[in-house]
Amino acid sequence: MKNRASIYVRLSRQAADTNLSLSGMTSDLRELCQREGLTEVALHIDDGLSGGYRDRPAFTDWLADARSGRADVLLTWHVDRLTREGLNVAALLLDVVEGKDTATGRLISRPVRLLDVKGLDSEHGEAFRIRFVLQAEIARAERERMRERSTAAQRRLAQSGRYRGGFTPYGYKAAPAEDGKGQTLVIEPQEAAAIRECVDRVLGGHTLGRVARWLNDQGYKPRRTQEWSRRGLMHVLTGEAVLGRVSRSGKPVRDAEGEILAPFPAIVSVAESAALRAACNPAGPRTTPMGRQPSRLLSGLLSCFSCHSTLTVVRRNGRTAAYRCMSRNTGRVCDAAVSVGAKVIEDHVSGRYLGAVGWMPYARQRVITEGVNELAAVDAEIADVMAQVATRATSSLFERLASLQAQRAELASTPPTQRIEVVDTGLTVAQWWADAHLDDQRDALAEAFDLLEVSPGKPGSRIFNPARLRVEWAPADEDE
Repeated sequence: MKNRASIYVRLSRQAADTNLSLSGMTSDLRELCQREGLTEVALHIDDGLSGGYRDRPAFTDWLADARSGRADVLLTWHVDRLTREGLNVAALLLDVVEGKDTATGRLISRPVRLLDVKGLDSEHGEAFRIRFVLQAEIARAERERMRERSTAAQRRLAQSGRYRGGFTPYGYKAAPAEDGKGQTLVIEPQEAAAIRECVDRVLGGHTLGRVARWLNDQGYKPRRTQEWSRRGLMHVLTGEAVLGRVSRSGKPVRDAEGEILAPFPAIVSVAESAALRAACNPAGPRTTPMGRQPSRLLSGLLSCFSCHSTLTVVRRNGRTAAYRCMSRNTGRVCDAAVSVGAKVIEDHVSGRYLGAVGWMPYARQRVITEGVNELAAVDAEIADVMAQVATRATSSLFERLASLQAQRAELASTPPTQRIEVVDTGLTVAQWWADAHLDDQRDALAEAFDLLEVSPGKPGSRIFNPARLRVEWAPADEDE
């Protein structure tokens, strides 16, 4: 007797405000089993999964029970528990019930019976098919209405400056709204200062890898990982959150007029954001090096007096670091293989540098980016025209959209203008040096010296002789 029943139950996260429950639906289905004289052979449950997707584990296993002959009857609480995709999945389910191959329509398994607690029964012939398809489409339409309501609610929250909760973007913190209703986002001063410093460094030509190392060295902690990486830093600097915007699935949320919603204080300007995205270049080919960290303070700065090649950092006897000419190891000619202890020459060079300029005030450069306001205006107008096309598609609107897109492409091809602004830090060079990152210290030495040439030392001597180092200072500009 064909009385083996496989039960399927699904409860989505959106069902919290209804009277549905997994236990309640399961109980209803087992009562239906008893009334129909069926024997339960399997119970499949998808808890917290949307009906908008068909690759739910329990759902596919439930269908497999029919295909494999394990079950003669498929039981579910209601059609909307099976799918929220409408006709797309309704056709698939009908093929399973009728034992047909979904690609060819040929019989490949025994037909099964489909029942739900609302009176749906595949044995009712054409009436079943019509009712089943209608209910599947009603479920799809309801899902779309739920999505629209959710989107509208999020938009209303954003327009009112409310924070909807969840992950708080780096640089911000949640705080009570001024009117006492809900929460909003305000700037977290220390994190925002770190972002501002990163903006200046990236726009000043530093690689993302180098800036990430600086963040880790200074003790700034990201939100979700142990330390900063290139990818994590790029996500923050090129994201919508630092502009004070609300985003969904990585895209900025717009109001009914097509304007981008930015209810929170911005840390980065629109112009700076455009320049950062161009500098980080997340989608295009790499135009800058990875920014590998130099192993020592003078890496790449010291040269050999004999062959003028750059000295390489090596380990003496596997322990003490040294700078050494490696020309002979690579088949080149060098009359004297220069080698010098890393620590002693680094102390000597940094001492000479600080002795000469350590008393001077330390000023840093800031890159000011301008010239993308027109691009932002065109983007807003494109969004407005697309919103109108969604409700009334006319030839004039399509012509206007094409014109705006061509205008945007022309504007986007012109990079933003940048100017350099010198900012007084209130520190001397020596004070800055004491806490500076290795990358920044090395840059300072590279700017200060045109030549650091090392000659051979006295064999067996452990003391560095300053006469071994030929130094040529870089000429200073009048402003410097």
